[in-house]
Amino acid sequence: ESAQKMYHKFTGHYYRPMVMAFITGFPYLFGSSDAGIFQWSLLVNVFCWLGTSILVFEIAKHFVKEKVAFVFAIIPFFFLGNIIWNFHILTENIFVFFIMLVFYLLFKYYKTKKFWYLSLALALVLSSMFVKPRAKFFAIIMALFFIKEVFRNYKSKSMIFIYGSLLMIAIQVVGMRAQYGDFTISYIDGVTYHNYLCTKAKCFEKGQKYIGRNNPRGEYLFGLNFTDQKRVATEDLKDQIKNNFPNLVKAYFDDLLDNSITGNVCIENLKNYENKDNFLFWKSFVFEVTKWQNRIFTLLAILLSAYFLFKYYRKERLYFFIAFFITYIIVLSGVSCGQGDRFHLVTFPFVILLLAKFLTDVNGFKPSSERLQK
Repeated sequence: ESAQKMYHKFTGHYYRPMVMAFITGFPYLFGSSDAGIFQWSLLVNVFCWLGTSILVFEIAKHFVKEKVAFVFAIIPFFFLGNIIWNFHILTENIFVFFIMLVFYLLFKYYKTKKFWYLSLALALVLSSMFVKPRAKFFAIIMALFFIKEVFRNYKSKSMIFIYGSLLMIAIQVVGMRAQYGDFTISYIDGVTYHNYLCTKAKCFEKGQKYIGRNNPRGEYLFGLNFTDQKRVATEDLKDQIKNNFPNLVKAYFDDLLDNSITGNVCIENLKNYENKDNFLFWKSFVFEVTKWQNRIFTLLAILLSAYFLFKYYRKERLYFFIAFFITYIIVLSGVSCGQGDRFHLVTFPFVILLLAKFLTDVNGFKPSSERLQK
């Protein structure tokens, strides 16, 4: 829908920002049908899925032996949840590729001290909020951390990347204001915390069972115009912080637990069209694998990010930022639920990178002396 709005009507979407719409709808430029968009999306997702592992290898080979780096780089291919998301028009694999490319460019900046690497990295991280709007706080924090370096180089030709991303932000927020009534990247944030976190808190307060979809609060919110959706969601959150805070906290940690232990929700929708006798077995087996992959790697994410946040905040900042990103995604996932492994899967390739670095610290999987000289 957002791609159709961009390419056919030259307007923005209320929930899905411009970069995701641009990538998804690119075949519309060549007269593609809607069915062609799904085929294109699969190609884009697979490209990003493979590209992410290549970037993991390119970073890891500088602190572990190349053969070891290769092993770590192919581990993401065994995350069944990521494979399944390749077949859906969703942001996950594209967003992961964006952020992994940001960290690769940041790695190159720290290694060479060439500003254009930093400029492109910051431009990409700012642009990532147009793929997944919840990345905006991470993008802002990253930009503020390097603000002195940016000001020192504001006349540099390389600043064109940052200026371009800032222009995109201006176009997005002004366009949203003109079209829907508010200066905002997207309206999805208010809808998310209202319909998931705050609704679950209300259910706890009233002793009711939480229903993720088609609940009365959600139906009421969707019946409003977008400005009123934003206003009602904000007022509801403020009210619950004041008057229902214990249940809000309970709902948050319940969401966090749900996102940490559940399997891939898409598997539940698979149909046995070929009437295979072993279909139910494999369906159940794959779901269990995604469930345990989520549990194991979420636990690793928490432990490794804590380790690198405390140990690397003054040295090798790249790994500190990776740990901060992992923490950011997991902490923010508590505003929503019922998505299975979707939220935490985003962190898994970065967990692999930190795991490789951690094992280097502990066991010394160092690269060869020849590579160190290079």
